[in-house]
Amino acid sequence: MTPQERAAKIRAATLAAVEHRNHLVREAEAEVLEVYKQAAEAIVQHIEAAGDGDGRLSLSNLQAVLTAVHTQIKEMASKRDTLLFDRIAQAAQLGTSPFKPHINSDAVFAVNHSAVAFVRGFTAADGLQLSDRLWRMNRGAVENLSDHIQHAVIHGESGFEAMMRSMGKGEGVPHDVAQAYNAAKTGAIGRSVRELMTGAPDPRNGKGVVYQAQRVFNTEIMRAHGEAYMSSAFDTDGVAGVKFNLSPNHPKKDICDTHASADLYNLGAGVYPNRESCPWPAHPNTFSYVTAVFDFEIEPAS
Repeated sequence: MTPQERAAKIRAATLAAVEHRNHLVREAEAEVLEVYKQAAEAIVQHIEAAGDGDGRLSLSNLQAVLTAVHTQIKEMASKRDTLLFDRIAQAAQLGTSPFKPHINSDAVFAVNHSAVAFVRGFTAADGLQLSDRLWRMNRGAVENLSDHIQHAVIHGESGFEAMMRSMGKGEGVPHDVAQAYNAAKTGAIGRSVRELMTGAPDPRNGKGVVYQAQRVFNTEIMRAHGEAYMSSAFDTDGVAGVKFNLSPNHPKKDICDTHASADLYNLGAGVYPNRESCPWPAHPNTFSYVTAVFDFEIEPAS
């Protein structure tokens, strides 16, 4: 096999692996959404079981529900994290797959192991590692749900007392009082819990609680794939660098465009001579990717 033929096979396998990587991300998004839906349903069941005879969640039962929120988020996090680390390992294997016929199996195993370890221990510019992000997600989910439920119950309790006073005086129930009372009904709280967990806007990011998990999944699956790919590439004879490529669905111009077009090493646009010099990934949640560039593809500097 000539160097050109080998390069063509690696290039075709690379593009196939990138497609598989993107499919893996989409699968993971759906899977993590299902995990959050299941947790939401379990919390809703606790809320419904704690309701009073009039279907309202009262202050006397609030603490039991908040305890259930903590328990369900903890169980959800365990399922989510197991799924995440499985997907990270799969992504690393995809990253090495284009080079398997060209490097020995021990090197492939070592690269996969190193890529997974790198992702788990990587410290981003904000000083956070993956474990920190997962912990923050859990805390945020508990805080968002707990605050929302407490707000509904406390205002519902006030609404209930105000409604009793109005009715005791033979007066009609004001709209705002009725609204607060009804918001504490288990059905209303349950609906809002489902929305908060799986899609309703979170004030801090404008999206549902699950969005944060999906973003982390996307980012770390991509990272594992890219790190394994680049390590394998630079273990392969004849590889002179890696090229930073934009996703075909790149939505708008950003820093990725700069990295994909810059020729900083006289190797060609977006080509970098080693892992240390390559700025991929340029940001979280990216779908950009890298491809191996071979020495015969590098044009001599004029």
